[in-house]
Amino acid sequence: MALEHLQIYWWLIISVLGALLVFLLFVQGGQSMLLDTRNAMDRTLIVNSLGRKWELTFTTLVVFGGAFFASFPLFYSTSFGGAYWLWMLILFSFVGQAVSYQYRRKSGN
Repeated sequence: MALEHLQIYWWLIISVLGALLVFLLFVQGGQSMLLDTRNAMDRTLIVNSLGRKWELTFTTLVVFGGAFFASFPLFYSTSFGGAYWLWMLILFSFVGQAVSYQYRRKSGN
């Protein structure tokens, strides 16, 4: 396989993963609808519809970073290294979101 074909292949993979990541982040943005709900039943329905999507979004973020590192390590090191604290904030917010979904169903809440 020629180098040009590999470059096109990697750009295609990264473009699809990036587009999927942006789409899933917008889907998770639907959590802002929780502020408008008046009763507990509507809130439970929204949380149940959005609750399991964080796993796919988190996995897509990790695979996107891995594909970026595998294909363009120099660009990865400069862009991701410069925004290290931003990426760590995103990752920790995913962890906090997962914990909040699990503890929401516990008694006493």
